[in-house]
Amino acid sequence: MQKLKLHLHYYKGLQSFGLPFSLLAGVVSMAFSEHKLIGFINAFSLNLLTGSFILALYFFEQRYSGQYFFYHNLGLSKLSLVIGAYLINVAIALLLFCLKLYLYA
Repeated sequence: MQKLKLHLHYYKGLQSFGLPFSLLAGVVSMAFSEHKLIGFINAFSLNLLTGSFILALYFFEQRYSGQYFFYHNLGLSKLSLVIGAYLINVAIALLLFCLKLYLYA
């Protein structure tokens, strides 16, 4: 349970950088999509899994690189933190795609 809390703490810090980029991509895609909500969900999910995740990792590394020692001392490697955060993003994207299928079925 402790490691799950640490993963969620890392994810929250990581998404403080990545979420604005994903939201911006979603809002911009609404202007070019016929179905506004589908365009938003598609762009937000795709950006959450690719571009904004990479940017968030880069900005987190630049801003809070010392925090990795904190996680390492508690038994979590940098790789496990990144994989855990990406898996959370995959779960969110899958939920959004299921919502999209439910709304427009």
